[in-house]
Parts: sequence; structure tokens; C-alpha cells
Amino acid sequence: MRRSSLPVRKEVTADRFAGLPNVITAIGSDRFGPLMLSFLNRLCGADHCAMFQIGEDKLSEVAAASLDGSDTAHKAASTYVGKQYWRRDPTLSQARKHDKAMGPVIIRVDISGQMPRELRSAIYSNVRERVLICSGGSESAVGLSIIRSDDHGRFSDAEVASLAELADTLLALLAKHAELSANEPSLTMALTSLDDIERTVMAAPEALPRREIEVCARIVYGQTTTGIALTLGIGEESVMTYRRRAYQRLNIGSQRELLMWYLALWTSLRAHLRQSGPNHQLLIGPRV
Repeated sequence: MRRSSLPVRKEVTADRFAGLPNVITAIGSDRFGPLMLSFLNRLCGADHCAMFQIGEDKLSEVAAASLDGSDTAHKAASTYVGKQYWRRDPTLSQARKHDKAMGPVIIRVDISGQMPRELRSAIYSNVRERVLICSGGSESAVGLSIIRSDDHGRFSDAEVASLAELADTLLALLAKHAELSANEPSLTMALTSLDDIERTVMAAPEALPRREIEVCARIVYGQTTTGIALTLGIGEESVMTYRRRAYQRLNIGSQRELLMWYLALWTSLRAHLRQSGPNHQLLIGPRV
């Protein structure tokens, strides 16, 4: 294990379990990610963390949090999953080959020297070190990615040792949270794919015309009027016209109200699909 010149953080020598009851209480709720990060910050000085469920040929984000309260970790995790960078991550590949029966695998990575350039620029900008704790195996595993930024330097050996001692506990909590969250709709999932957003808006009972669907979907996705005009190949005035017409049909008056309408629609459709059983498909026809 790499030596570090950083001094051992005082928190490492304190009660390592301080804050853990709060994490346990938050299992299954949106508070789990931030409280897990708060605990990890006390334990090893983590700036960000991301948690994943690992299947045989898929990866899904369970939770992510950044110490500054921003969505930095979530954006990186969403990109990592959505663009399938995880398939090219040598750290995760190594973890997946680990025999589950041997207990958790802990891999410490110097981002500047051990991570492919493509991943460094897309996922790990302003990151100095990453520690990945994984339950191992190629399916039904969970992984916890713990990040230290360039500003705070590397983890010390003592900090990594503290993580290793609590690895079983951390993964058990993460696995339980993933289990409890699996059947609940995740609002982050609702906003990460433009195609999914467009299909959801298309299924609305208000029956919006195609162009209004495309404009509303891109507003929800976060595109500006200029961006929407460029991607759809229409003028900005046309975008504003379609937006105004859609708002009138939906009886709303702002982008915030559109987002609230969309999230309510998405949650309702998810609930309908669950009640209809695994073989039910939502059939959506073209609109003009």
C-alpha cells in the first residue's frame, strides 16, 4: 500500500462509528447518500462518494453525494453509468473478478497515474485519489466509490486502513439501501435520458402534438431555447411558440411548473407499469 506524507486526520483516531447510526436510520431514503458521505468524511476525509449496484452486464447508480452540497458526484456517476465508462474502468473490472467468498475488495487508485485519460477527463476531473470498495463478483454486487479531490491530496494509509476495517459494514448498509430503494421510483432516473423524457411526455393524457412534446422534453432535460432550436433545426421564435402552446394545454405558466408536471406524470406511469406486471408494455403511438 502506498505511503503518504499527509498527517493522519484526528478523526481517524476518534470513535470510528460516530455518525453511523444516522446512516442506518436513513437506509431506504434520499438522506442515505449525504449521511454516508458525512460519515466517510469523518472517517477518511472523503469529498465525494458514489454507490452502485453491479449486475452481470449492467451497472446502476444507487446514490451519490458531494460534501459541498452540489450535484458533482451525481453528474459524474450518471455519466459513468449512462455512457458506460464503467466498461472501460480497469478498477471496476478488477473488482468484478474478485471472489466474493474472500470478502470485500478494496482498490486504491491514483487518478493521475493509474486511470485512463478518457476517464480522467470525463469523470475524474479535479480528483486526486479514489478508493473503491466492492463486494466482488460479476453479479448482485455493490460498490462504494470514495473520492478525494486535488485540493485535499491523497488518502493516508491510516485512513485507507480504517475503510478496510469497516468495509463489510459499509457494504452491508449499501446493499440494504439498494434493496429497499429498488422498488421506489428514483427521480434522478427520470431526468438523465432525453429519449426517456420524450417518451414519458408523449404518454401524457393531455396528448401534446409532436413538436410540443420535443420542446417540453428538452426543457425538462435542461436545454436552453437556443440549444433546443439548434437540435430541432427550428428558429428560437418557433421554440417559444411551441412552449407557449404546450403551457396553455397543460395549464401551467413556468419551467418549474413544467418540471413538477413531468415528475408527477413519470411517477404515475411508473406506478401503473408496476401494477400491470412485468410483461406489460406502454404502447405509445405517433402524434402530429
